[in-house]
Amino acid sequence: MQMKLIQESRVILVQNLHLTNEDAIVVISKAIKKELTIRKTTLELLEISTLSERTSFVRAVVKHVQDQIMENPEWRSNQVERYIEKFYQTLHKIMNPDPE
Repeated sequence: MQMKLIQESRVILVQNLHLTNEDAIVVISKAIKKELTIRKTTLELLEISTLSERTSFVRAVVKHVQDQIMENPEWRSNQVERYIEKFYQTLHKIMNPDPE
């Protein structure tokens, strides 16, 4: 699941905020690992957790990513907020797939 989260969400950071693939992967990976550590959990446990827990996790990861982007003057732009919302929507969709 972590690879899917990283691969699908990295596209937004690369296309819209002009991070390199490598930078996007590092930023997302750090944010995911940081939040997993804070929550003392794993992605496997999150997969079977409640919708509210998964949503809370996604929001926290997105906030960590946004903070990292805003700290780096090369990536910061006046449109970060708009693209962070797209990033959130992508992560949320991956963590909360529609039942088929």
